[in-house]
Amino acid sequence: MTTRAPFFSRCLALLAVAVATLLGACDPSAPPTTMTIQQPSLGTQNLRLGEYRVAPGDRLRVTVLSDPELSGEYEVDSTGMVSPRMAGRVIVLGMSMPEIEQLLVERYRSGGYLRNPRISVDLVARRPFYIVGEVTRPGSFPYVSGINVIQAIAIAGGFTRRASKTRITIQRFNAQMGQEETVTEDSPVGPGDIIRVPERWF
Repeated sequence: MTTRAPFFSRCLALLAVAVATLLGACDPSAPPTTMTIQQPSLGTQNLRLGEYRVAPGDRLRVTVLSDPELSGEYEVDSTGMVSPRMAGRVIVLGMSMPEIEQLLVERYRSGGYLRNPRISVDLVARRPFYIVGEVTRPGSFPYVSGINVIQAIAIAGGFTRRASKTRITIQRFNAQMGQEETVTEDSPVGPGDIIRVPERWF
């Protein structure tokens, strides 16, 4: 009996600690447990379903309804910027059309050019797609909505005699450099994608 007393005492002590912990967790007045929550990246926070995000090679039409002379079409340059008339160089990389409209409204208003700017921004042409490797005319081509791999290859003049039709890869526009995925002829092609048609092994 004497040797068992310390053992039972320790068990009772541990049970008391466990009960206290559970009661503390259920008590709304108890201090909250510290947790580390990973915040989404800026790109994830800004991404909305169905919104097209601007990148180099896209062509935009800026219509200034309150002063048509300021309207025009502009291609997003390699730095992600456009230069609308009287607005100077503005960075639009990663922005949607409504966001660009608001940006230009603020730019024209703050610059003192227009008191109440009314601006519309439309996407005229998406950035081109690219084909390299064993096609007749490798290079960049205007993007066509809904295009797939075999249609893109047809635009580039078709396969060469040395082309491998089973090892075609695509580097997606937003992928890291060198990150490619193997695709089929029916796979979709997006704006800015790079299609690679390798040479067959035999």
